[in-house]
Amino acid sequence: MCLTLKEKMNNILQNGIDMIQEHHELILAKWKEKLSELQKKQNIAAQPLETTIDFFSERLFTNRGDIEELLQDIEEGWKHNSSLFPSNKMTFIFTLLENAAHEAIQSNIGDSFQEHQAVQYLFSKIHEVIFKECNDEKYNIDHFLEQLASSRQLPIHWIAELTKSEEGFYVKKMYSQTNFLPSTIDLQLKADTLFALSESLLEFMSKTGEKMRVFPIPWEEKILLFCTNETEHQALPFIMHSLQMFNTGEKALEKTKQEQLWKDAVILFDQWIMRAKTLHQAFEYISSGFVNYLPFERCALFAYSSANESGFGLYGYQLNNEEIKNIHENINGLPLIKNYMQRLQLLGGHITNLPPIYVSEAAEGLPIKYVKQFQLESIVIAPIYVPSESKLIGAAILDQGPGKPFNISSDIFTAVMKFGQSAGEILAKFGGDRPEFPQAAATPHLSPREIEVLKLVAEGASTYEAAKRLHLSEYTVRDYVSTILQKMNAKNRTEAIVKAIRDGII
Repeated sequence: MCLTLKEKMNNILQNGIDMIQEHHELILAKWKEKLSELQKKQNIAAQPLETTIDFFSERLFTNRGDIEELLQDIEEGWKHNSSLFPSNKMTFIFTLLENAAHEAIQSNIGDSFQEHQAVQYLFSKIHEVIFKECNDEKYNIDHFLEQLASSRQLPIHWIAELTKSEEGFYVKKMYSQTNFLPSTIDLQLKADTLFALSESLLEFMSKTGEKMRVFPIPWEEKILLFCTNETEHQALPFIMHSLQMFNTGEKALEKTKQEQLWKDAVILFDQWIMRAKTLHQAFEYISSGFVNYLPFERCALFAYSSANESGFGLYGYQLNNEEIKNIHENINGLPLIKNYMQRLQLLGGHITNLPPIYVSEAAEGLPIKYVKQFQLESIVIAPIYVPSESKLIGAAILDQGPGKPFNISSDIFTAVMKFGQSAGEILAKFGGDRPEFPQAAATPHLSPREIEVLKLVAEGASTYEAAKRLHLSEYTVRDYVSTILQKMNAKNRTEAIVKAIRDGII
């Protein structure tokens, strides 16, 4: 895939930091205003707030490389200065700073949802790195070396973490079996050569008459010096195996963290689509949400009518909307979809999850006329499914743009499935108070003019706008709407629209 989920999420974080840096003067003024309020009240949180403002001002208001470097810098800086930040007050202080940042930005850009959401996501990731529990402590290299050196069953007496500089080599940290270091040792002990530093460490750390050997192993940007009374031939295989096991665990932990990104994407998508107040807005937000929060470039949203086994276009994002809306196909002419529906029937009535369909070559699964019209290559078909009703109501077709092939990873696959469920529930809420929509009832007959009116209403047009576009009076349009509601046995316009979509009328 051209863009990974990690890159997509990082793009949103980068948007957040761009907003912070663009409005840093307003944000800093707002932070200092909050600080002044606490100082006037002689609130005990004033001092840690001031320290926290200095900490984040130094890191957030200047360009410090990519977003991952920024978060790492915040995590390390917070860890090294943890004594300055009282844990019992930090949740309050952190929330205060985030809310103040939103206030400052809003005074300049208003209620731009995506910008505020990006800032919110940035603060949530910062919150993770500085307040997280150390559940992954065993995959911390310091903790691992400490355990390796302190075990009495292993042939290691001590480990020195060395750093190389222009002046030579110096000791950065020591790990020993007894966790006791001689008072004479200086952790900043330096030497011109690795051999000279090894000799100095042996002098400080070895017991009289005890024959010890040391040998270095490079590890990332460090040099680890291992001391043992065994030969290198005896000790080295064990040490290398231990480091390899640590490296494997560290990589597995990192992979797990990356796979959890789909949860972030789902949360952001849900926030995005829940703002919809009309059915037409729901179409727009769902389609744009698949692109905004997943690594896709285009989305076509389709409704599915089980009554006549057909699908029809609702909305196209980054596509010609009218071309999408003109698509109306019976699934019997779509073998890929037909086979998928048959497999679903075998699963029974109650299905919790509907997996997406990945098609590496669209020409193998879709009519060639659409493949050529939209220059389709690889595609993903995301079921729009209502879990609470166990009902498939549509699908979103996603791709990376004209003529672009791609693969789909497991985390994106999961996110696509969850997006489809959220979209289904949002669309279902516009279906009126009835829990089930009639599937077996005969489709009401609407005149061409009534269908035109219903389409405009579904697009969000007011009575006045529909009348103007159809060159009719408002009274005539109201009469058409009343007739439509009566024919469709619908309580309101929204229920009529949903029924029309599900029955393939519009």
